[in-house]
Amino acid sequence: MKSSSMLLNKLLMSLLKNGFKGVILLGVVGICSSLTTAQSLQTYQEKAAQNNPQLRATYFEYLASLEQIAQVGALPDPELSFAWFILPVDTRLGPQQARISYTQMFPWFGSLKDNQTSQSLAAKARFEHFRDTRNQLFYQMEVLWAQLYETSEKLRLANENLEVVNTLVNVSLRKYETGLVPQVDVLRAQIEQEDLKTNIALLEDELDVQKSAFNTLRNVPLDADIRLPSSIDVSGDLFSDEVEFRQRVQSNNPDINRLRLLEEQANSDLEIASNRAKPGFGVGFDYIATGERSDIPALIDNGRDALIARVNIKIPLFRSKNRAAHQQAMNNWSASKERLSDREIELEQLVYRVIRDYEDAQRRYTLYDQQQIQRLEQAVRIMLQSYATDNSDFEEILRLQRKLFEYELQRVKAKTDQKTASAFLNYLSGTHNITPQEINY
Repeated sequence: MKSSSMLLNKLLMSLLKNGFKGVILLGVVGICSSLTTAQSLQTYQEKAAQNNPQLRATYFEYLASLEQIAQVGALPDPELSFAWFILPVDTRLGPQQARISYTQMFPWFGSLKDNQTSQSLAAKARFEHFRDTRNQLFYQMEVLWAQLYETSEKLRLANENLEVVNTLVNVSLRKYETGLVPQVDVLRAQIEQEDLKTNIALLEDELDVQKSAFNTLRNVPLDADIRLPSSIDVSGDLFSDEVEFRQRVQSNNPDINRLRLLEEQANSDLEIASNRAKPGFGVGFDYIATGERSDIPALIDNGRDALIARVNIKIPLFRSKNRAAHQQAMNNWSASKERLSDREIELEQLVYRVIRDYEDAQRRYTLYDQQQIQRLEQAVRIMLQSYATDNSDFEEILRLQRKLFEYELQRVKAKTDQKTASAFLNYLSGTHNITPQEINY
């Protein structure tokens, strides 16, 4: 549907063509729709997820944490030592010349599994951090996309309004030249005209800044081409059941899940701290190379090498160190619980506030779209007809036209606010969550 500014401009042009005599209002407006080939926001988001350096860095941190699982679940490296007797030790079977020792230590039973469990939880928390970073990127792009729409719409409305004001300038000039209106009508229209030109220049600069910010998130040149959105979708009932939506946020929000995993890890670390206070075991052997005795060549087993089996025990003798480690793990677990509880409360408040913002934007859009703008359009038409016939107050026409332009801007702002609130609710509820199998870096 053509905008009110375009309709008013048609009306004014009709006034000019008919010399301000009887004017028939346009009752039926042709609907001229043009299909756009604008690239979808989802396409931009998917490409940004591939190229954004911060997101890629977070993903590789997750991959690095996965490699840590195998490391903490492995046995300590065995120890192999070699000793050469500078002064051989004489024995009954001959002089001992060298010793080779091998030792393998084992931690307390279940310690390795506990270590793997803890690191696995840490890796899962890393992935939740990656998902949250990705969802933040998508949210930021949705907000900028809405801002691009808002600014481009404001620019379009300003240009259309400028056309209306340009026509008003022409109308007032013709009437002034015929002595029907004072010069002040022309001056007022020209002042409004210059204000709009300045506003258009500011909007063009703002659009360039927003484009560069959007391209920064995409990790492409700042001046890369963007096909601006001709509309934004705010349809769909995000929270028909607000209780169910809150539950979805609590179960799907990556940051909440990350904190839950960190709490589980802290609980697992308690068991690890307890295992450190338990003894460790080791097994090993020594091989001793023995030379032959030359003074008793007929000696049985002359020069026979020695082989010794050993069992090692690591005794946790310093109990204060182990108690401190256990208390540290306990404090970390308590801190994790408190952080999780605080974040859950914060999310509850955020959801409540953003839902209210969404509903407020929806009410404002309905008010401007279905009431205020329609009434002002009717008032402006009536004033224009009066101005064409009996030279009614031109200042009031400009004031109403300015008010109409302001309401059209407010309608765009309400739609953008609704989209921004919708994007934040999508972010909180993990709408764009992804699984490890879906990543194709």
